[in-house]
This record gives sequence, structure tokens and C-alpha cells, in this order.
Amino acid sequence: MPNRPSRTVTPQGTEILVEPLSHVRSCSVGFWVRRGSCCELAEEEGLAHFIEHTVFKGTERYPGPQVMAEATDRLGGNVDAFTGKETACFYGKVLREQLPALVDLLGELVTTPRFAEDELARERKVILEEISQSEDQPDDWASELFYAHFWPGGTLAHPILGTRKQVASYGPDQARAFFQKTYRAPNLLIAAAGDIQAEAFLELLQPILARLPDGPAGTWPAPNQPSAFLLNTPRKDLQQASLVMGFPAFPHQHPDRAAVNLLGYVLGGGMSSRLFMELREKHALCYQVGSYLSQYRDTGALQIAASCAPDRAQELVRRTVAECAAVRRAGVTADELDRAKLQLRTSLVLNQESASSRMFALAHQAIHMERVLSLDEQIQEIDRVDLDQVHRVAREVLRPEAFGVSALGTGRATGIRRADLADVV
Repeated sequence: MPNRPSRTVTPQGTEILVEPLSHVRSCSVGFWVRRGSCCELAEEEGLAHFIEHTVFKGTERYPGPQVMAEATDRLGGNVDAFTGKETACFYGKVLREQLPALVDLLGELVTTPRFAEDELARERKVILEEISQSEDQPDDWASELFYAHFWPGGTLAHPILGTRKQVASYGPDQARAFFQKTYRAPNLLIAAAGDIQAEAFLELLQPILARLPDGPAGTWPAPNQPSAFLLNTPRKDLQQASLVMGFPAFPHQHPDRAAVNLLGYVLGGGMSSRLFMELREKHALCYQVGSYLSQYRDTGALQIAASCAPDRAQELVRRTVAECAAVRRAGVTADELDRAKLQLRTSLVLNQESASSRMFALAHQAIHMERVLSLDEQIQEIDRVDLDQVHRVAREVLRPEAFGVSALGTGRATGIRRADLADVV
């Protein structure tokens, strides 16, 4: 059994979580910044992601991309990074003997990037290619359009990648300014799991913690307000229609978080889910359909994604909203709830078996829940959910007046009308 994770908070506000795992011989470490794209000002859209890319182009001790790449390869494991709506993360997984080198490299990324003009100029082109690639992937683009219209005017509508015009304008001055106000001690959380001991890990971190600047963490933006919408976006080059639909849901710390998660599983969490059986098995409308819960600091969304032939998009939307309306009216069955609970419990337990999964889970709970729950506590929270609670949550979440639809396709796929949502509205 794993030991309980240790938690340390430095006087400057950096949080450090370490969970020793006796059954592994690897270490997984993540340096998490508690600021993502939703923390950008309007004139800064895409800068959080821009920073994530450009810190890899050179630091004080690794002064160029080739030196950085060679140092990464010498670790023998993997190093990567990502930017989300509320966080950015730099992480790696290595054998235990490479832990000091991994910590040193990750620490350089979050404290001493060079932001050399020539390297930034090259990386701007890479990010512009990434934006083009995202737009060429219909599922990604339909999802991006959903976010933009579901939270209009809110910071969750900010595209993580930014816009071409803004990214093309970013240089060392903008990068340094955003980095200096964001990469501060109170905004950093460091999580580690695996063949690792807390005391030794804290010792490795001391030079990095000493370099972190103090200062205020910064304020969070105003709460995002969801808005119902229906968006038809034509794309001549598509063979299928891509649809992302959804309802407003709960933030991370909401007391009904387990119930709404289970509701999502019943709707579209597996091959026996309501939507999979209705849309694929009964009516052959699509190859795949699924629902997923997106949760944030102040809000959330229960989203449904599917792709289908353009001339069947209207039928797919009608049947989707009809199934949601049926759940809202009558709730779910005891068997459906039991299967959803088993799926969720299984996912939690399987995630205990990987150092990387444990590291990500530690950070997720500390950042979004502001506490770390044991596996038993998480399972108990799931098991406490009953049919009445799920039905109440379904009535609260699957509200007809709050439904949003993003449709990307050709012909009838972009001819969805309010009448197609009759069972909902």
C-alpha cells in the first residue's frame, strides 16, 4: 500500500507534495503553475501556451534547444509540458537514479528561461502550425467553438493556443512580462510520486526554490457565465459533421461533483450508456459518441461529442436532446447507477498503479480541491450517491434553457435549427 503523501508549504507559498510508492522503481515529477489561459488578459491570449513552448528553447544552464534536447534525452525517460485553462505543467518520468537531473532540468524551465529573440521567432512558426493543425481537426475545432460561445465574454472562452494575429506579435518583452508576473513562488505547486523520499526530494528542490521570485499570486478573473447557443459553422472540406453539445455543470468543489460525474457516465461513459445505445446501436447514427465533464474553478460543463454523416446531423441532435430530456424527467435506473459507480471506482483504483497517474492526481486534488483525498475517501464519496441525488442533479444540470450546440460540417449538418431541439426547449 502507498504511504500517505507528505505536504510542505514554503514560507513563500510554494506547495510541495510527495507520495512514496514502494512497488515502483521510477519517479514522476510535475512542476505546476496555477495559471492557464483563463488568467490571461484580452491582449495576452495565447501567452500561457507561448511560454510553455518557449522555455524549452533555452535556459541559463541549458542555453539552446539542442543542449536542452540532449539533456532531456540523457535522462532516458520522458519530459513534456502542457497548458490548460487553469494550469500549466512541466513534467517528467525517469528511473530513480535520474531524479536529480530531472528536477534540475524542470527547475530551470520554470525559473531561468532565456527568451532569445531568434529562438522565439522560430517557435512562433511552430505554434502557428499548431493552430492550423487544430483547425484542421474537426473535433478539436468544434470543441473550441463550443467554449467560445458557451462562455461568451468570459476567460474560459480564450483559446489556449491563442490567435494567429496575437501569437505572431509576441516577442521577448511580452514573454518576459507574462513570465515574471506568473511564475512566482505562490503560483507554483510541485508534485512527485514513485521511488522517492520526501526529505531527499525537498533537498533537491532547495536551489530551485531559492530562485523563485516572491510576490502576489495574482487575482482570478470574474466568474464565467454560461449562455445557451446554437452555432452552425460550414466547412466545405469535411466528410462528416462534428458536434459538441452541452449543459452548464458544477465547479470542482461542488458537493454534487460525484453525482454529476456519475450522470455523465450514464449518459455517455461506455458501450452500454444511454447515448451509445440510442445513437449508435439502435439508429446507427455515428461510430462513436461520448459525454465528458469539464470542471473549473467557478463553473463546469457536461459535454457530449459525436461525429456523423452530414445528412444525419439533425437526427443525431434530436435524439441526443430527447435522451437528455428523458433522463431529466425520470432519472436513471439502479442498474445504470451501479455500473457507473463501478466504472468510476475502477478508474480511480487503476490510477493508483502508475507513478505518473498518482502525481497527476495529487496535483489535481491539491490545486482544484485544495486538499488531497485518500482513495478510500474518494470511493466513499462515490458510494454515497443515490438515485434521488442523481435525479435531482439531472434536473439541475440538464436544463433545457441552458443547452449549447456547436455544429461543424457541410450541407444539412450546418442546418440545425431551434426546432431540432424541441425535446429540450
